[in-house]
Amino acid sequence: MNKLDQIKVINDMINETRTKLKPLSFNLIFWGIFINMMSLIHYVFPSFIQQTYYSAGIYWIFLPILGMIYMTRWNIKKYKEIGYSTILGRAIKIVWAVFGLGWLMISGLAFYQGLNPVPDILFLLGLVTVLTGAIIKFKPILLGGIFLLIFVLSLYIYPGQDALIVNIIGITLGLLIPGILLNRMKTDE
Repeated sequence: MNKLDQIKVINDMINETRTKLKPLSFNLIFWGIFINMMSLIHYVFPSFIQQTYYSAGIYWIFLPILGMIYMTRWNIKKYKEIGYSTILGRAIKIVWAVFGLGWLMISGLAFYQGLNPVPDILFLLGLVTVLTGAIIKFKPILLGGIFLLIFVLSLYIYPGQDALIVNIIGITLGLLIPGILLNRMKTDE
């Protein structure tokens, strides 16, 4: 097998993984909508969400955990329908599982210390989104992760910004739009 044949085999594997991940674009779309709705509700009704010292933390930890449970069940069901996994698909699962653990740690520590977890979570989300886009060679996801990292940088440079608005814009550009583009991707790219 010559060098060109090897490159073709690798590219075919990447395209096959992208095709297999296309139905799982629902993850990006789900989380994009879910987190944006949570952010919007918190922005519109801050006095309701922040009734007590702990209520906002509970809101931002409890609801996403319910979302994680739902998406884990959904992903297991989809995995059983497909019947097998590629190495790249497995790598994507590991990357996002590590994100889930990191999110739990950041959220728990921020809740305990009374800090705003949005910049740290967006940073972690940006990293795993860039990794996902790079692994499956899908530029919209890669760019979505870069947008998330830019929004994190803006939160640190201009700390007076409303983190909920930055979160909505970042999640829309970083998850929702790339998820829709992945869902609409032609399978023969």
